[in-house]
Amino acid sequence: MIKQLAILITFLVLSFDGVAQSNNTSNFASDITRTIKLPTRKEVGKKKLLGKYRFTVDVDGRLKDITVKDSMGYGIDEDIIKKLYEAKNWKVAEINGEKRAISYTLPILLTLPKK
Repeated sequence: MIKQLAILITFLVLSFDGVAQSNNTSNFASDITRTIKLPTRKEVGKKKLLGKYRFTVDVDGRLKDITVKDSMGYGIDEDIIKKLYEAKNWKVAEINGEKRAISYTLPILLTLPKK
């Protein structure tokens, strides 16, 4: 059981490196911010926004059941969900040689523009 848990934790870390085929979660956040209009720091009243998104990677490497766990607000969540559904070829979890669908929570921290 402990060995399987260690494998899952290792897989979780490695799978986030494969986000949106960019090999980097910060690239994924950059891709999102290039395609959506972010509110300014002045409009929001703070420098950063944090959102958490829950989803399942199925045995085909596609995401399903994407939900917002902690909302950023300002219409950003809808755009992030859209981008997550567009993300393909996620690494599939294997436990004892068998592919399994696994659920994840992905935190995304965005630094807002000054103006």
